[in-house]
Amino acid sequence: MNHDAGTLHTLRLVNDSAYRERLISDPKAVLCEESGHEPREDFAVEAVEQRDDTIVILLPAEPENDEDFAQRLTEASQRVYDVLFSSGVGGFLIPDDRLKWILRDIRSSWAARAEQEG
Repeated sequence: MNHDAGTLHTLRLVNDSAYRERLISDPKAVLCEESGHEPREDFAVEAVEQRDDTIVILLPAEPENDEDFAQRLTEASQRVYDVLFSSGVGGFLIPDDRLKWILRDIRSSWAARAEQEG
């Protein structure tokens, strides 16, 4: 059966415990390695392991000292988040437009690499 790159990655996360541990310990390096994307941008990636008995709360960033709290609240509550798998089986949450484009580049590199290998 042929699967797309996202499905293959999810299957690997479920079935390959060594890979899963690497992803948890250094998610940025693993994503960049898997996709072949070499980012010029400075950003961080954090992996949170989902558990059947745990609710994960994503806290918004604290406002800067001179930042207007009302404006920050409006921006945060009107933002659309990118959750690849909304059924609770994993995904990405991207809180910033700059990071959205970085992840888009990683995904594009990943798809191109999968196409070359497939």
